Amino acid sequence: MPQVVEFPLLTGDVRAAFADLVKLCREVPESGAPFRDVRSGLRAARFWDRERPVSGLRFIGSGGATVMPSPFMKRLAAAASDDAMMDELLDRLWELNPLLFKTVLELTTQRAHGKDEVYKFLGSFAYRGVVPSRPALEAWIVIATACGLFKPVGIAIAPGPRAERFARKVADFVVEEFLAEDRPVPDPIVPGGDEDAPAAAEAAPTAIGAEPTAQVVAAVGQPLPPALRHLLPSTALASPRGRGRVVPVARLLGGAGEGGHGFAEDILTDTTARISAWWGEVAAQPRGFAPADFGLDAEAWVEGADEVLYRVAVAAALAFRLDTDRAGVVAAFKALEQAGVLGDLYHGTVPETLSGAVDAKALMLASLAARRCAESPDLASMIDQQPSAAAVFTALDGVLGRGLFRIELFWILDMLAQLGVVRHDDLAELTVLPHRLVRDTLFRLGFLATPYAADAITLAAAARAAHAAAGPSGRPDDVLASFALAAGCAYDCAHRRTCEYACRERLE
Repeated sequence: MPQVVEFPLLTGDVRAAFADLVKLCREVPESGAPFRDVRSGLRAARFWDRERPVSGLRFIGSGGATVMPSPFMKRLAAAASDDAMMDELLDRLWELNPLLFKTVLELTTQRAHGKDEVYKFLGSFAYRGVVPSRPALEAWIVIATACGLFKPVGIAIAPGPRAERFARKVADFVVEEFLAEDRPVPDPIVPGGDEDAPAAAEAAPTAIGAEPTAQVVAAVGQPLPPALRHLLPSTALASPRGRGRVVPVARLLGGAGEGGHGFAEDILTDTTARISAWWGEVAAQPRGFAPADFGLDAEAWVEGADEVLYRVAVAAALAFRLDTDRAGVVAAFKALEQAGVLGDLYHGTVPETLSGAVDAKALMLASLAARRCAESPDLASMIDQQPSAAAVFTALDGVLGRGLFRIELFWILDMLAQLGVVRHDDLAELTVLPHRLVRDTLFRLGFLATPYAADAITLAAAARAAHAAAGPSGRPDDVLASFALAAGCAYDCAHRRTCEYACRERLE
């Protein structure tokens, strides 16, 4: 049995989506069907995601130019009633990841758990399996709840009417035996030349010095950059639009920002209040990275600050340069650690052996970080001596910048803040990640004169603007990126005629 951690995210009438999936399975003959036809059926059933085509194909258990009916597809096609359909879908969830199934069901059997509580447990050391991303867990729970494994209890979930059916199976499941024999399921084949496949230009950049292009999922259907994939999907958040009075366009014409391109201070203050109120209402708790994800704590800094700083730099490179989610980044770091590669690179020695679990790109990134840190072995002591967060940022930029890191410097500073080794009054202004998505949002809302950032100085100015725009309601980068996704913010915005926010798009 595998540990699949990516599932189709279903919205709207989930039961109808199940019925459409059954219809598709019945239409695929024993001799197979062309991929294009199956893709159309999956799209109609909302089991198809053009950016993650593997998730839908993996769920049905088939793929290739000619899609042959899998055992699951045959069982689902034979389902004679809604109850039989639900049973087959739940059996499929068990097949794809029995450890996740057992863990969540046992948690909710003890008492009703909120989804954030469930995810917090999965991210702890108590859970020994592969941790899904937060949106992936949401997708799994949506399917399981619609099938009756869980039932909603307010904002929490508890065992549903079909949970008892799995009681014996869950009780007999031995985690140790499963982990000893666990093998990943092969990815289904997605035929080349498919117009729904992501274009090569949309892949994450390989140059460590170039910031990934941020793309708005809700507006243009593109994936978020890796370091933002912990955010909840836009469909999981209430829209911030339609909640207040419209700011008249006439008030936006007399800009008073830098170079006359921004909005008046009272308008910006009003926007901040609206965003903060919305964020407080949705109560979203996106989970980013923490030092504990990489086995780091304040005590380690005391014992070896330079090595901790190096490991944080490696983690930053992986978080921004591997085209994967949070779980993939942590797994890549742990693979380097367990193979002894991190220690060897830090001490300047060549690893004697390399495990097959070590990702080649992760190894390259760790090597680059090791080389730069070795060029300035006193960086940790320099950081301890700085009088402000701005000075710490300058020191980091002087050593780890210079074509190696840009936006990652803010991430590194945030890790040091979480460790408690950097404490300054201006720290909150520089632990914001000024992603392009965040800067575009700030520009449209009038907090920045331009979304472009050519160097660390302009990135720092964007981080400070984000801190001012989001207010005290949460991590500014999470707040503003989530706001943009949920509101559908984009250039040439489709909502500019009806949106009440002060935005440059309304001036077009």
